[in-house]
Amino acid sequence: MDEKLLDKKATFLSLDLDDRLLRALGNMGLVHPTLVQAKAIPLALSGKDILARAKTGSGKTAAYCLPLLHKILSAKDGLSINSEDRKQTRALILVPTRELAEQVTKYISDLIKFCGKEIAVVNIAKSTPLHMQAPLLAEQPDVVVSTPAKIMKHLVSRSIDLSQSLETLIIDEADLVLSFGYEDDVKGIISRISKIHQSMLLSATLNKGVDTLKKLVLSTPAILKLEDDTEESRKLVQYVVRCTEDEKYLLTYVILKLRLIAGKCLVFVNDIDRSYHLKLFLEQFSIKACVLNSELPLNSRYHIVEEFNRGVYDYIIATDESDRMGEVDEKADSDSDIGAEDNSEHANDTNVSKNKEVTEDSDKKQKKNKSGSKSNQKAKKRKRTQDKEYGVSRGIDFKGVTAVINFDFPLSARAYTHRVGRTARAGNRGMSLSFVNKEDVQAKTKDHIKDEAVFERVAVQQRKKGCEIMPYKFDMQQVEGFRYRSADALRVVSKSAIREARIKEIKNEILNSEKLKSYFEDKPNDLQFLRHDKAVHPSQVQPHMKHVPEYLLPKISGIAQADGIATTPNVGFVPFNKPKTNKRRKGGRRPQKGADPLKNLGRKHRR
Repeated sequence: MDEKLLDKKATFLSLDLDDRLLRALGNMGLVHPTLVQAKAIPLALSGKDILARAKTGSGKTAAYCLPLLHKILSAKDGLSINSEDRKQTRALILVPTRELAEQVTKYISDLIKFCGKEIAVVNIAKSTPLHMQAPLLAEQPDVVVSTPAKIMKHLVSRSIDLSQSLETLIIDEADLVLSFGYEDDVKGIISRISKIHQSMLLSATLNKGVDTLKKLVLSTPAILKLEDDTEESRKLVQYVVRCTEDEKYLLTYVILKLRLIAGKCLVFVNDIDRSYHLKLFLEQFSIKACVLNSELPLNSRYHIVEEFNRGVYDYIIATDESDRMGEVDEKADSDSDIGAEDNSEHANDTNVSKNKEVTEDSDKKQKKNKSGSKSNQKAKKRKRTQDKEYGVSRGIDFKGVTAVINFDFPLSARAYTHRVGRTARAGNRGMSLSFVNKEDVQAKTKDHIKDEAVFERVAVQQRKKGCEIMPYKFDMQQVEGFRYRSADALRVVSKSAIREARIKEIKNEILNSEKLKSYFEDKPNDLQFLRHDKAVHPSQVQPHMKHVPEYLLPKISGIAQADGIATTPNVGFVPFNKPKTNKRRKGGRRPQKGADPLKNLGRKHRR
């Protein structure tokens, strides 16, 4: 934790929290609260509604969990052991993604370690069917953690009743809740819970969505704005490289293979196929990386993040699907609406023209409709396999991330802010490196126009914060020797190879997640043998690509730190072959070429 985020004048003991919670905090090594905790906890204990904005890594989760748990313990201490009021669902925590729900549940479990069976917490954000979760809710746990959509389904099916018992409503990452399309769910939840309750909204940013939630949920709230953009900007160094599509792969290969960035890296792409394409490409050079996307089971996704935080993996290729969730810039929203109107008018015109031509091309149209319906069915099947409540660019606690690489430039300025926010956290330094597509005549795509448009918005946004995105000075002449290797690897990674790798990865992860779930619950230590960065290459692997010849190494191949300074490692060259020796054998002359070996038999004995 950053020392500047801590309130050295205060301690958790001075906040009058329950002794059992204080013991858990001591066990976790926490003595001083952060600024947001020192401000929010006393207000929450007094019963005030709270709207808090604080940067990532500032301790927002503890800021609402501690007063919440303290109130539950105090309420139960005032009741007799046989009282029916002891079993009530008193708190509901809403989060936008399942990954964040798992994280919050684990944190609460750590805080109630010394509370015995006084507090029960249940996470219903998992993909478990409703009828299997109903018995858990029938036990009336004290705290329920869920996404808005999941708890709304249970309220409609009457698996749980919060109309009388609920005392506290918390919405974490509030700015994402509406952008993920949960507005109707939140309204439905508000109409089905107790009218008298305490509410807390916590977010890293304040926007129109949060303002809408504020009017819907809060009543005369205390507003805390504790985000320090200037201090954060000093610790995050941002770079940009304008390059072609092939050069993105080339530079990523060089950066990771030569360890030009030391430490753990998050590599963001915009599409699931792209994540497997990049993974298969890196496997050609024996660079191991995990894939993190919405198709993987929740247990696997959560375990990947946990192992990454423990240092088991150095690289994660994460698919940022925030655009699919509806998180776009406000300006982009208006543009898309205009485009939608234009498209609808264009669609009407084309429908009229099509109606005129029905009698002429009926056979062709039937074939087209069949092929179109098949493609739509495939698209629907693909959508079903993706988790709608997935998210990695926000909320997830990635620890110790040295650098964020935007392999695909994000589709919005908001998405860029959330991605680079995964590094330079909790007072640590960090760097981000973004690839922006430049015009490529051979590729014949217009990606560079889209990337440049978003980059301009990002640059303006960062300048307002006092940040500058600097061009990364990469000497392409020194990298030129790696280009043919990169081209060879790209040729091997075909569409069929990506499809096979995608299927193979999903099958393996489903096996690990479901069939072995009970085994790992009984033997948690065996989880360390379950790796997520195994090779999934169904294509040809070229062994010679694993090693980098000495003649290809750049003259300065140092390790780039967060401040941009490179240090050259002192590693000597290690030959792969044993050096040859020209020693003569003992005992005389070499046999002459063409000599008859039978004539020399017994010569030694005659001497």
